[in-house]
Amino acid sequence: ISTSGHSLINDEAKKALMEHVFPHAHVLTPNKFEAEALLGRTLNTPQEVEQGAKDILKMGVKAVLIKGGHSLLETSSTTTTTTPISSDVNATIGYAQDYFLSSIPTNEEPRLCDASAGVWIRTARYDSVHTHGTGCTLSSAIASALALGHQQRSLLESGSSGTGATLAIQEVDACCLAKAYVTAGIGQGRQLGQGPGP
Repeated sequence: ISTSGHSLINDEAKKALMEHVFPHAHVLTPNKFEAEALLGRTLNTPQEVEQGAKDILKMGVKAVLIKGGHSLLETSSTTTTTTPISSDVNATIGYAQDYFLSSIPTNEEPRLCDASAGVWIRTARYDSVHTHGTGCTLSSAIASALALGHQQRSLLESGSSGTGATLAIQEVDACCLAKAYVTAGIGQGRQLGQGPGP
């Protein structure tokens, strides 16, 4: 579902993605509305987002990042609810909060996230319409960061020496790096041509 609220695939394609792509995906990055469409229910509180991530993991993906570019108050990409809000939802206003949850086992010491406990990745929310392409950019940045970490670990396995931060990049790290990158871009967004800018 695009930022403008349009569904980009039909139900048959969605089913095919779930059956044939999800089991091979390292990190699925649905926005709030895409997660709701996958789950068949709304996500209006932080607790509902956390449960939604657990339910998406059960669909076969290894990790999920439910993107919080839309506030929990938004009922569609263009509409905000007017019903009274709880204090936990009110605390999310002004922030872009993504929720990351992983079922990927690590051979290292315990990590911040596992299939029973996730992590909220929080940044300031910029009041900008210049967010065109941010979801695609985020996914690409996650993939790039994961590739750096994989490359460094592969070099070590082949006998080369290697050290440094890229060696330790795992899924949660890649999501944090990508979130920082995209947030910085949104903060510098500019109007280019017609419609929302990048």
